Amino acid sequence: MWFKKFIALLTLFVLVSMPAIYAEAAGKPVVAIIPFSDQSARKGSPESSAAIEESWDYVRTVIEHTNRFRVMSRTEIDRLVDEIKLDNESGLINPATAAQYGKMIGAQYLILGTVTGLGKRGSETVANLSLRMIEVETAEIYLSGRGKGKSRDGASDALEKAAKDALNGELGMLTMMRGGKK
Repeated sequence: MWFKKFIALLTLFVLVSMPAIYAEAAGKPVVAIIPFSDQSARKGSPESSAAIEESWDYVRTVIEHTNRFRVMSRTEIDRLVDEIKLDNESGLINPATAAQYGKMIGAQYLILGTVTGLGKRGSETVANLSLRMIEVETAEIYLSGRGKGKSRDGASDALEKAAKDALNGELGMLTMMRGGKK
């Protein structure tokens, strides 16, 4: 008997809470994080491709955990990238092009990342990553960040450190969102 009352009370609580949960989620801006482009000297190598994918996933996870945005699914992002590649022979994604397609999928912001450096320096791998958050409505850069990383443990670790720096470093994108260096 007490179990049925508990279930009924729990159901009532969930039903009352759901509109508030959806309202909160609906108020958050939608962001699409585009797979990062590789402009490094190691462009196209299997190690750099895997490391770039891992750093993209890291940035995506951090943005999700800020709880400030609704992050679009990988399926929607892949569809956006495929559309851009079909219409754009170069395959390069620039802010204006990305903003045009971002509107089509309902994103308010796009995050574009570019690996500008990934290579060996002695026994260390060094990486540079540039992030730009584009406001879809205006195609203007809303926030940006640059990060550097180095590691003796390979490209993935160096790029993750660069991503951390590009997000939360002194000139990181999320640091600027919070009002700058504290």
